[in-house]
Amino acid sequence: MEVLPSPASAPFKAPELNQRRRVFRILRIGLGVTLIGLAIYLLWWRQRHVVSRVGYLNGTVITLYATIPGTATLNFLRPGDSLTAGTKIGIIRNDRNPQLEADRQNLETRLQVARSQRQALERKRKSRQALIQAMDRYQQSQQTLEVRYGQEAVRRSLGELRQAQEALAFARIEADRYSSLAQSGAVARQLADDAVSRAQQAAKIVESKQAELQRQQIALQAARQGLQLDASRTFSFPQIRLIDLQLEVVDLEVEILERETTIAQLQREIANINRQLQLQRTAAITVPTTSVVWSVIHKTGTLGIPLAAGDPIVKLLDCQDVWATALVAERNNARLRVGQAATVRLLDGSDRRIKGYVRAIRGGPGKVEVGENIAVPPPDLVRNELAVDVQLDTLPPELSAQNFCGVGQSVEVVFGS
Repeated sequence: MEVLPSPASAPFKAPELNQRRRVFRILRIGLGVTLIGLAIYLLWWRQRHVVSRVGYLNGTVITLYATIPGTATLNFLRPGDSLTAGTKIGIIRNDRNPQLEADRQNLETRLQVARSQRQALERKRKSRQALIQAMDRYQQSQQTLEVRYGQEAVRRSLGELRQAQEALAFARIEADRYSSLAQSGAVARQLADDAVSRAQQAAKIVESKQAELQRQQIALQAARQGLQLDASRTFSFPQIRLIDLQLEVVDLEVEILERETTIAQLQREIANINRQLQLQRTAAITVPTTSVVWSVIHKTGTLGIPLAAGDPIVKLLDCQDVWATALVAERNNARLRVGQAATVRLLDGSDRRIKGYVRAIRGGPGKVEVGENIAVPPPDLVRNELAVDVQLDTLPPELSAQNFCGVGQSVEVVFGS
């Protein structure tokens, strides 16, 4: 049975109840004002800032491919292993390359043929040079004989000239004596005329011998200079053969030079094929830049695994190129620009904020295609939505290689006004 308060105690509790009501009313008013102020602040803050709907960290993935066909042997790697630039993580061996081997054998055969041809040409040139020396000696002997012959001819002509001059002198004396006797009537005039005629003939013989001596002297001078004026001996066999041999040696030297050029070219091609064979036999798998193992496509083990040229081997994450991809409403496009400051907040509970700037803005048709070298391909954009890439100024130390530099973690991106 409920006990009702007495009418006498009611006036004492009414003021306390009214006071409580006033306190609650004040609290409700304060809460309402606070909520209104918070709403106004949020509305003002959102008017100044753009906040992403969805965001995540992304990075560049580098795929290493087999450069040559062969058996690949890869070191033991696990996703998350940190690798420095230039680290050798495996090797590809290919002991056989039929096409290059056939090309090298063909070139070596051609090289041997060219060398044999050059040796044959050199022997032929040597024999022709020996013949040139012999013919040169023959020519010198002939020139010596020609000079001697000319000297003898000059001496003979000089002797004949002296005899003719003596005969001329005697004939002139006889002509003068008979002429004197004919004038005195001692001898007949006919005898005097015959003596004068003999003197004139002797003078002509002297002139002829002088011309002959001059011709012999010119021939001797030509012989001493290696020239021949006698038409019957102008082109002697040693001279003709010597000229032919000299022309033949010139042609042989040209052919030898051509063979040497061919040999040098073949040697360069063989050296090039040897380098190609060396490259095709072994190819080291090296890391191009400091990165993290993202995934191992082929675990080869100690026995190796056969691969074709161009087969992917391992994927590496480049921690030097990590950015944030944020999805924002397209209506905020006018408030975004490349180079704009942005703040990336990690949603892993640490509430850490990273400064950055906008490096790219893409709409739906301009998004990255799946399969490109990025760690997290973007999802299909909803209608009226943009994908904004934010370059991070610095990567926090806690985002290390063990957690793939934070790639794939969710973030919230706030863009400044």
